[in-house]
Amino acid sequence: MSQDETELPSEQELTELRRRMAAIKEEVAAEVEAKWVTPYRTPEVFDLKVNSRLASHQEFRSLQERVREAEAALTAESSATGQD
Repeated sequence: MSQDETELPSEQELTELRRRMAAIKEEVAAEVEAKWVTPYRTPEVFDLKVNSRLASHQEFRSLQERVREAEAALTAESSATGQD
């Protein structure tokens, strides 16, 4: 088992994961902007198209899962220390 599988990210690492996710989202949005030419494009439809691409983006999905796990662990940790 690797170190990544046994340890959850710290707050700082969690912030870095979120930054990488934002960067990926910007890259995907730029790609959609450049390649998707239609007169029927609205902001809502554009967001749906970007989110659809992100749903199939392997790195983004992996980061998203790591962030969820880390947030859950941090929440459980703060509850266990009596900060409720």
